[in-house]
Amino acid sequence: MSIRVRVAQPELDDRESAAITAVLASGMLVQGAMVERFERAIAERCGRAHAIAVTNGTAALELALECLEVRGHEVLVPDLTWPSPAHAAVRAGASLALSDVDRAQWNVTPSLAAEAISDATRALIVIDQFGVPADVAGVESALGSVHVIEDAACAIGSTFGGKSCGSFGVFSTLSFHPRKVITTGEGGMLLTDEPALAARARMLRNHGQKGPGDFGAAGPNLRLTEMQAAMGLVQLEKLDGIVARRQAIGARYREALKSDAMQACPAGASWNHQTFGYLLEPSQDVSVVLAAMRERGIECGRLSYALHTLPSLRGARHGALSNTSAILDRAIALPLHTKMSDEDVEAVIAALSGLGIAAPQT
Repeated sequence: MSIRVRVAQPELDDRESAAITAVLASGMLVQGAMVERFERAIAERCGRAHAIAVTNGTAALELALECLEVRGHEVLVPDLTWPSPAHAAVRAGASLALSDVDRAQWNVTPSLAAEAISDATRALIVIDQFGVPADVAGVESALGSVHVIEDAACAIGSTFGGKSCGSFGVFSTLSFHPRKVITTGEGGMLLTDEPALAARARMLRNHGQKGPGDFGAAGPNLRLTEMQAAMGLVQLEKLDGIVARRQAIGARYREALKSDAMQACPAGASWNHQTFGYLLEPSQDVSVVLAAMRERGIECGRLSYALHTLPSLRGARHGALSNTSAILDRAIALPLHTKMSDEDVEAVIAALSGLGIAAPQT
């Protein structure tokens, strides 16, 4: 069985190869001038004062939580997500609480966050799920003294109220995994406007060094390579074009498929279409549909996870999580990336329709 259309594929060409080759020729391979350039470029793009490059998006979350001293306190995370934000909280020594998400937007909202916090909650990770912006500023306003971290891992190139995702919260984080809109292979970024927090994060990132041989804390090694930064700078130059193509594919899906089966983007926001989720009918089995699409040469995937069902996160405090369960019981991820031709997009739509899934709107 051959796969004609992949669910995800990074936008790479000879420019990334040339940039990496130039770094290799320089002999400077880790945490040098190229990383500093990448940090400045990301900070400018996201409207932040400080950007700290790290090994991956999970490392950025762990670093943020350590800087906010959550050990012994509680961290609240949306139930609908990849496990890394919750794992980061547990690894930081915090107890974990889970909130439900909005049935239409699939993100936590100010009211849901306010309902889910407790007196022990020190921080909340708000996720721009699948690149759709969450109302992070509204959550901050609703929660008062609770620290809010914007997990914008999927959301570079998205905006909310005219501001870039990655610009909200006391900290925000980005991921550059190959499934994201731009990639450095692995890699992440921690962003903040607070100079003291930025200085602490930079120290911790590099073995806890304040300066050469001056170790102020027992820090990990989270440094980014120069090769990754060079690749990231090339990818960042492509970002607007990547987002435009992704949005065009998303618009075609929305035109052809059932509108009430898709994630809603809030008014005043723009979505980079990092992942396009689609809800099957209650009578349709996700595993059966994924296998049938694969037989037709089209790779789809399961959308995400309900954290309360994972063995690694047993014991998390939570209330009703009915919206998360209702979404994930029916959700698949459709192919969406810049390597798709218009013919590929139509093939996905035709295959869904052939399985009786995607009755076109009239």
